[in-house]
Amino acid sequence: MRSVILFLLALTATALASPEGDMNTVIDALYRTDGETVYKGLTTENQEALAMIVAMVRLAPDRVALQLRRELDVQISSSEVASLGVQELITVIIDSPFFRRELPGSRDMINCENHTMRGDTALVYISIVNEDSVYSYPMMFQQGSWRIARTFF
Repeated sequence: MRSVILFLLALTATALASPEGDMNTVIDALYRTDGETVYKGLTTENQEALAMIVAMVRLAPDRVALQLRRELDVQISSSEVASLGVQELITVIIDSPFFRRELPGSRDMINCENHTMRGDTALVYISIVNEDSVYSYPMMFQQGSWRIARTFF
């Protein structure tokens, strides 16, 4: 009986979650500068990779602070870099002037409406108003939601 209930719960979670819906949650979080939600929208593998990056960042906070100031136009000290957690690093990056310039001017300019799916993986297609390109992002179903599976950094 317990396995039937667990199966039904898993099936319900899969039915309620959608790749587009979960991608839209992450996109909304980018515009709100919500590093925690962006972090939760990443696959476990991406979260682990970011944790490793943060550990390496703490080994050279002076150099990383300088790099963040130069490349992202972020005003951050070495001591702030040394104390960053993963979600805080994401927040620093997505709140940076460089990142903000790369985002379309308003959230309404990003359309995320289509996907292809195969099992627990999907490709979500994103378009931006006044651009001809369509961008695809791989996602994976993990722990009840669709998460971004594209590696970065």
